[in-house]
This record gives sequence, structure tokens and C-alpha cells, in this order.
Amino acid sequence: MGNTQNNWKIGLILSLVTVLFWSTLPVSLKISMSAMDAWTLTWLRFLFAALVTSVLLLLKKRYHQFLTLNSKEWLWLIVAATMLVANYLLFLYGLEMTSPANAQVFIQMAPLLMTLGGVLIFKESFSKIQFFGASLIVVGMAFFFKDQLTQILNSDFSLGFAVMFAAALTWAIYALIQKKLASKLSSQTILLFIYLFASLSLLGGIDTVQFQHVSNTQWWAVAYACVNTVGAYTAFAEALNYWQASRVGMVLAMTPVFTLLFINVFAGIFPDLLDHETISLIGYLGIGFIVSGSMLASLKK
Repeated sequence: MGNTQNNWKIGLILSLVTVLFWSTLPVSLKISMSAMDAWTLTWLRFLFAALVTSVLLLLKKRYHQFLTLNSKEWLWLIVAATMLVANYLLFLYGLEMTSPANAQVFIQMAPLLMTLGGVLIFKESFSKIQFFGASLIVVGMAFFFKDQLTQILNSDFSLGFAVMFAAALTWAIYALIQKKLASKLSSQTILLFIYLFASLSLLGGIDTVQFQHVSNTQWWAVAYACVNTVGAYTAFAEALNYWQASRVGMVLAMTPVFTLLFINVFAGIFPDLLDHETISLIGYLGIGFIVSGSMLASLKK
């Protein structure tokens, strides 16, 4: 895997790739869900991911890794799969109750919960400058989402908040189990099981009749959401192999910043499908805090 110096650099790059994928995902999901329900869309994404990952592992001949697992590790793998399926569905249901920007406010609890879990469960240590960076992220998020948080507090989004918190919690549990199993299985092997588990468990609730009414633009959004599933989780899982979970979590804190930027870009391209999000001066100040805080929190001691 290379030396430690190269490991954290690779982990940082993979974490940034994950940020790119996840920051563009809410845009494609919002467009996709104007054409099909959350259950069917989730099944389609997992099925595509299962097919692609199966081919990759077949070429690498890594299926034998499953034979090394004991009953307890199989149980952990099933729990991880259940948590990620729940995360996908809960996020989409939450997205239906609010805007992509507000959804990112809520779901941003996920990497923070993962960071907390990395420190408490895996005993990952933070230096003073890394704690300072984490503090900057929290302050930056408060500044950046001032307008969105005001809207949330002044609106009846309580149910959406509860659903998104559940989505964040299930994702954090999945991520920590992924880290735990990394010593026994490669990231792609873990993800293959999860994709197959999800494809089969969701099969009974899909509605393929909807496919007849999907426009070309919506199909492109669905296709990107499917590709995003493979790309994002492959990059994320590999990042956990090279870097500490708490560090990866801090880099992922930049995701909502890029999400709002991408929303405004695509809202200009597809004004009928997406609304612009307003970013104030204090919001841009928040961007500076979040980006600089993520960089400081990601530094090695």
C-alpha cells in the first residue's frame, strides 16, 4: 500500500473525489425523482453498482475473500448493508420533504458523526490544530447555512429533519463498519455484498411502469446517479483504507459547500427542474472557514 506519507496523500485525494461525487448527487437525484419514486430509483442505482462491481471483482478474482469471514463478521457485513440501504432510502424521502440545499444541511451530520465515531471507537487522536480546524468547520457551517437554517427553523420541516438525521446516523454506522471490516475484505468486496444485498432486498417494491414516462434529461440524471453510486463509494471506501476515518470525515465536511455551488450552476441550465439557492456575503465567509478548517483538520501531526 506504500509508505505512510503516501497513504495520507492518497487518502486526501480519494476523499476529495468523494466530495466531488456527493456534491453533485443531490442535483441528479432531485431531477431523477421528478420521474420515478425513491424506492425504484434506489434499486436501479444498487443494481447498476452490483453489475459493475461484480465484473471488476471477477477480473481481480477476489471472491475468495468471503470465505475468510467468521459468523460475527458476516453479521457485521449484513448490518453495514442494511444501514446503507436505509441511508439511501431515508435521504431520498428526506429530499422529497425539502430542497437539495436544506438536505445537505441535515445530512452533513453524517461525516461529523463518523468523525466522532472514529475518535471514540477507533481511538483516533486529534492534535490541537486539528481540533481548531474542526471548530472552524462548525463555525463555517453556521455562517454558510445561515439563510437555509433560518428557513428550516421558520418552516414545518421537523419531519424532514428527523428523516435526515436518521439518514445521517445510518450512514455513519455503515462507514464505521466499513472501516472495521477493511482488514478482512477489500473495499470493493464489501461494497459488492452491499450492492447485491440491496438489489435483492428492494426488488419486491419497484415499479418499472414509470420507465415509460422518463424524459431524456431525466434518464441522463438517473444514469449519473447510478454511475455516482459506484464512483463515490469506491473512492470513499478506498479513502478509509489509506486514511483515518476522522480525517476523511473532516474533508467530507466540504461537501455541502460544493453542493450549493453545483445547484446554482445546474439551476441556470435546467431552470424548470431546479431553483437557485442564494448565497449571502456571510455565506461566502462560511465557505472560507469550512475549506480552511477541513485542510487544518486533515493535516498529519
